[in-house]
Amino acid sequence: MRYIIEEKGSALLLALILMVMLTLVFVAAITTSVTDMDISENIKEKTSSFYVAEAGLEYGMGVLKSNPNMLNNDTLEMLINGSPALGGGTYNIDIAGAIPYKTLTSTGNAEEGESQVQVIVKRTRNPLNIWNNITFAGVGQAGKAIAGNVRFHGPVHIMGEGEPFTDANGNGQWDDADNYTDLNGDGNWDMGEPLTKDLDGDGQWDDAETYSDVNGSGSYDGMLTVVDLAYDISGAAGVFNNYTGIPSELSSRVPALDTTTFNGEVVSYMEAEFRVKHGQVSVSGTATIGQSNESGDSDKETMDGCYVNDGYTGNKGASNVYSDNGTSQTYDLEDDLQMPYLSEPYTDPNTGYTYSSYMDYLSTHALVINGDITLQPGVEFPAQSNANGSIYMDGNGNLQISGIVYIDGNININAGSGTMSHNPVLFDGMGTLVATQDISVNTHVLSEGMFPTDDVIGFIARHDINIGTGPGDAQLNLMGAFYAQETIYNSKQNGVAGALVSNYFDITNVPDLYWVPSIVDNLPPGMPGGGTVYTYTYKIVNNSWREL
Repeated sequence: MRYIIEEKGSALLLALILMVMLTLVFVAAITTSVTDMDISENIKEKTSSFYVAEAGLEYGMGVLKSNPNMLNNDTLEMLINGSPALGGGTYNIDIAGAIPYKTLTSTGNAEEGESQVQVIVKRTRNPLNIWNNITFAGVGQAGKAIAGNVRFHGPVHIMGEGEPFTDANGNGQWDDADNYTDLNGDGNWDMGEPLTKDLDGDGQWDDAETYSDVNGSGSYDGMLTVVDLAYDISGAAGVFNNYTGIPSELSSRVPALDTTTFNGEVVSYMEAEFRVKHGQVSVSGTATIGQSNESGDSDKETMDGCYVNDGYTGNKGASNVYSDNGTSQTYDLEDDLQMPYLSEPYTDPNTGYTYSSYMDYLSTHALVINGDITLQPGVEFPAQSNANGSIYMDGNGNLQISGIVYIDGNININAGSGTMSHNPVLFDGMGTLVATQDISVNTHVLSEGMFPTDDVIGFIARHDINIGTGPGDAQLNLMGAFYAQETIYNSKQNGVAGALVSNYFDITNVPDLYWVPSIVDNLPPGMPGGGTVYTYTYKIVNNSWREL
């Protein structure tokens, strides 16, 4: 009996020990689970606060770029930290340092989590002139837009200002001729004949106000309005902030792009901005202005800024626009930039002398050749020179040029024949070709050395520039600064490096146009519109981003 009782006591003791052990295991499991949840929550809060700190830093950069002339750190901090709530947390930006460098430290808070990120920025001077763009368009054309499957790599600037005219009645708009009833049938208005249209209400017939047909359309083109298209892209077209897809024939001859830190990555970029002063921007299909940001890519995809007065249209519109400043910013340069005209009077800033036209100024400072010329590999162009300019091309297509060469006629740059059919025209020197009529480029035109610092060429046409418009022309590679007072035509899958300026562009068949930033400081001699307006912005110093 005693044995049975002792056996029962032992079993009870064993059960108690097991219960204690299970309780300890359960408590340990709960403690571990709670600890894991605490760690997970801490990581979550830390991650959230990091994203808030990053977002605050991006917002702070936007404020600095929008207020580049505001230098006081305390004032900038007040602007940035005025509404600190962001993404379920709050941020605070501290700014230290003096111009040109400032250090931005962003502290992000999300419930109990806190993170800090920091960058160093530099205030830089940004030169703005017509050549600070891959495409600068002046007047445009009534009822038409810059259209076609074209890929613009670099800044795009469209004015749509309308053609200049003599405002005879001072009403601020161009007026066509008044209409009248020719009672006596003499073909002229005679006093007393009734006016059926009296535009200015002066009771007498007025002839049409004179205007400058700077885009060569044959009729007066006024300022583009909110219902006019200034820019129309679709299909594979787009505007890019990088050199994606640039042919080796061009990339090997141009300087590498600058780099910056964007979203924690070092990327190459062009500081590309998109501006349209008058007229709508139509974006359809797969066409884009900028690209969505992709991590791990060495190129910057998004535009640095978009400034459009009359908004976006098309079946994609603003949804296919990727810009650091969004899509609601309006044109920001007021009247700082103007399209220069070859046919208008020009005052030389160095001498103060006024010429009847810019063409007159150019001819006075140039080697003048009368009649059309043709440059073609396989055909030597004899040397000609004076104190203002010189030109010579050997039979292999090696072109030596300096100064301004003024052709009173057309300029044709053609492909060679036979074994010379694929030879490019290789230019050596720094010179400009001017035509009083048209310029047609129907073969490759490349620099001998680095473009534009070693070798640079300019093309100025009083009327049109035609690039690859001849039969059989395709996939040309060209370099230069191109100016046409009327229209630049590009109708093939060409690659063009440099900058293009015209009152109107007619571009088809998916060419790629690549802006070369250093061309602004290395313009060929005599190029119109070389004057520069300087603005300021902030750039992140390479490799300065860090998490504290």
